[in-house]
Amino acid sequence: MNRAGWIVSACFLTGLISPAATAYEHHESLVDFKEYSNRVVVDSKIENKPYFLLFSAEWCYWCHEFAENTLTRKDVTDYLNQHFVNVFIDVDIQQSAYVKYQAQGVPYNVFLNPDGTLYYKYTGTLYGDAFLDVIREVAAEVGVGKYALGMESSQIEYQPPVSRNNQALADLPDYFTENVLDNFDPKEFGLGNGKKTIQPRTFLYLLEQTDANAREQAIEWVSKTVERAIDHIYDPVEGGFFRYAETRNWQIPHYEKFADQNAATVLLLYRLNRAQPSDAFKRAADTTLAYLTSTLYDDEAGVFLSFQIADTSYYLLSEEYRKEASPPKVMDKVFTGRLAATLSQLLQIDDFADDDVVRKTRNSVDFLARMIMNDEGLSRYFMLDSKQWFSQGDLSDYAHAASLFIDAAEHYQDARYHAVANKAIRSAILEFYDTDKGIFIDPGVDNSNVEYLLEMNGLMATAIAKSGNHDPGNQEILESLITYFSQVSEVLEERFWDAVDWDFAEAYVPYLRVLETGYGQL
Repeated sequence: MNRAGWIVSACFLTGLISPAATAYEHHESLVDFKEYSNRVVVDSKIENKPYFLLFSAEWCYWCHEFAENTLTRKDVTDYLNQHFVNVFIDVDIQQSAYVKYQAQGVPYNVFLNPDGTLYYKYTGTLYGDAFLDVIREVAAEVGVGKYALGMESSQIEYQPPVSRNNQALADLPDYFTENVLDNFDPKEFGLGNGKKTIQPRTFLYLLEQTDANAREQAIEWVSKTVERAIDHIYDPVEGGFFRYAETRNWQIPHYEKFADQNAATVLLLYRLNRAQPSDAFKRAADTTLAYLTSTLYDDEAGVFLSFQIADTSYYLLSEEYRKEASPPKVMDKVFTGRLAATLSQLLQIDDFADDDVVRKTRNSVDFLARMIMNDEGLSRYFMLDSKQWFSQGDLSDYAHAASLFIDAAEHYQDARYHAVANKAIRSAILEFYDTDKGIFIDPGVDNSNVEYLLEMNGLMATAIAKSGNHDPGNQEILESLITYFSQVSEVLEERFWDAVDWDFAEAYVPYLRVLETGYGQL
């Protein structure tokens, strides 16, 4: 696939392709999209066509651009409908598919051979003729077991140990912190030499877990990174941090704002300000917290929302001109996993929060608790207009919910939340625990993504460890989770060797937190 690959690379360099992504209503699309399900590829093999999987998001600007400027062209849509099985994937609703295909950003385009194996994939928006060239070449070149140039499997393999590797466990925290500190960008700050953002979990872990010799270095690197983030991906007018910047030097922000990312960043800023007082850190934390409790809070439903979509033009306006403009839409959906992750962070900022923040956090905890206790299982998302929950939750929803309510029970000293946590744990065991592997797995994921599994099992293990439930079955599960990932430093070593983007670091912190409970001790 030399030519198509060259087209994609050239468009990145010339600015014709943008590697980020507002989803469109695909039901109105001229492309005959199938709705994604775990079996959509298997059930469609009878058509003997290659597959075009489009990953999109409602909050993403470039998804909207792709839909309006490429997927409205008759020559493009006719070709897709004639030669491909087309599948639309909402990355928020079908998060497991995003993990399964190891998508990176949106819109994300995946082409599969007729047998369902990967042929080619890339991130970004191609316009008109460039995209038509790609799909024509894919249709001409696909075949059983074929893949395009550069699409050789880069999946990191992990072989779990037969028994717990105690030495590897003992070494893991120091190995993680030392190598993360060694990989801060000495020129532009932030982690790695690719896209730049704040990794709140990782940075908090560095501040809390480094020894006296390394703590000064951790404070310095994290502080300088946060300063760069405030300069480049922070909204000084309305508060809140944008998702990330595309380049090493923090340029080309992706302007969507996520509730969970911002809540975690607020916590980091307050904790960092304690270690190294800064008016800039305190101001950014205060305004971002105010943004969360105003723009991203729905008073009628009594809950924090998940996203505000990107709008490049709006965020380039000054405060004066924004008063005359329509602000970017806040999505009218609440996603279980993201809400739970948001609240887990907000629970930890009571020392810095006023009564309004405390009240809205408690309201949102109760909102989520009602769903969990009233339904047989966890739902994936809530629609404000219909006031209904939809779709079956995935492993990440259960893991984040279990972790949240264990912490909420302790924070509020309320036994009701302990009951919610235990229900989430029991349900997760029934739905997702694989007795053969000895870990929680997600049926919607091919489960070769060890870092996704590490993160989810880390959250579940922490919840089980803190639950106080000494049932032998739960203790056996906990021991099995710890054992399965006790050699994960081997995967981490490969990551440290050639990583460009550092989002992966966040997945290790929940497992490292489990070790703090004492289950990783020799």
